[in-house]
Amino acid sequence: EAMFDVVGIRNHKEEEDDAFLNTKLAELDQELHKISGSNKGAYDAACKTNPAYVQGRKFRLAFLRSRHFDAKKAAGVIINHFHLKQEVFAGYPLEFLAREPKFTDLSPDAQEIVKAGYVQVSPSRDTAGRTVIFFGPSPALEMNMAVECRKQVLWYIWTCRSRNENAQRNGEVGVVHLGLPLRFNLQYMEVAFFMQKLKVAFPTELQAIHFCSATLSMRLFVAAQKLYMDNFTRFRTLEHSGTHEEINFALQTYGINTDDNPVKPGGIIDTTFYNKWLEAQKQYEEGNSSQATLVPRRFDVLFGKSKRSVQHPGTMRCQLLVEMHWEEYDRKGKAERGLIAEKIVNTVHESGGRFLKWDGNCTTGGWKEVDDKAAREKVTHCFRGVRARKQKSQKEVNMSAPKRGIDIDKGTETDTSGSTASLSTKEVSDASLFSKRMRAAGIDNDAESLET
Repeated sequence: EAMFDVVGIRNHKEEEDDAFLNTKLAELDQELHKISGSNKGAYDAACKTNPAYVQGRKFRLAFLRSRHFDAKKAAGVIINHFHLKQEVFAGYPLEFLAREPKFTDLSPDAQEIVKAGYVQVSPSRDTAGRTVIFFGPSPALEMNMAVECRKQVLWYIWTCRSRNENAQRNGEVGVVHLGLPLRFNLQYMEVAFFMQKLKVAFPTELQAIHFCSATLSMRLFVAAQKLYMDNFTRFRTLEHSGTHEEINFALQTYGINTDDNPVKPGGIIDTTFYNKWLEAQKQYEEGNSSQATLVPRRFDVLFGKSKRSVQHPGTMRCQLLVEMHWEEYDRKGKAERGLIAEKIVNTVHESGGRFLKWDGNCTTGGWKEVDDKAAREKVTHCFRGVRARKQKSQKEVNMSAPKRGIDIDKGTETDTSGSTASLSTKEVSDASLFSKRMRAAGIDNDAESLET
């Protein structure tokens, strides 16, 4: 079961119709009422301060999805969430407990660490459709920053990650790049222990963790991490060591697109995509969120000719659907072809996919969904591409076919390979008659131009 989670074989998806969701929300409410004890104090205080947020449908569904609609587990995670949040933001007003933290709530030092991008969401998912999180060498380890500040940074990043419904449903995969030197001290171990607490306090679930390092000596660090892991996480933890290229190859075998790995050779962190992602989080927090998405879903079809667009799983799946319907499409008239294109568009939509086009706006940009007309035009364009490839392929076959040159005087024919064969009396007579007719028409008919 652990290995299935690592490679993304298991499927936890449930049909989320209204009746099912209402039933699960009622079960969650019952489980929350059953819980008692000191840990529930923060949850009760948050409910009194802002019940619309704490008891909101969107907030609670996030925890249910992340625990595969197990109401008892989801209730426990919600209690842990508010209890740990109260601990992390101890000096903040009570109203802060009952809302999401914003980037502007962080201290200047914490904001700089967030901007450094040592924890990033990948712009592409793994082959199982899960969100990939890259952890680079932490700049916080190189600074004398208080543990409390580091905890607030991690809390904010986890909050941003948990807003994504795909991460709630399908879970996440973590890729941890270990840098040197590491200082094993009490503060560091406290932060490592805190990260394990985050795992049971947020509506996301790390289904696999890949520790990557340049040397085998980092096994000591991984062993120390495992001391704080539960059995679920420990059995889903893998180690990779070697050069940057060797590590990327190992990650690729688990379905992770390493082209989007922000950690470059030498531990340099590329923040090109991360800056757009962080700006999108800020816009969301200020209520200016657009309809754009930065990380497409597994079955989304992407417009464009870039490698990312063409090799996206949803785009490749759409192309396969087009090729499956090509013969039928080629036989039909214009009206029937439109219906076939519409059928493929509906198939994509029924599987949860969208047709997305990139908007390069610096603040509200990202992948934006197009209307059905543009989606049908995209499918029609794919059909034209299939026709062009087939015509090109047929032309190459025709050009590579052996050509026969006929020498009437010698009564032989020669193909492009240079082999010569004798013609029968009838073939010579037919070729001679054809040659006379060609000359009568004023067309040159030397041996090279006579091809059959």
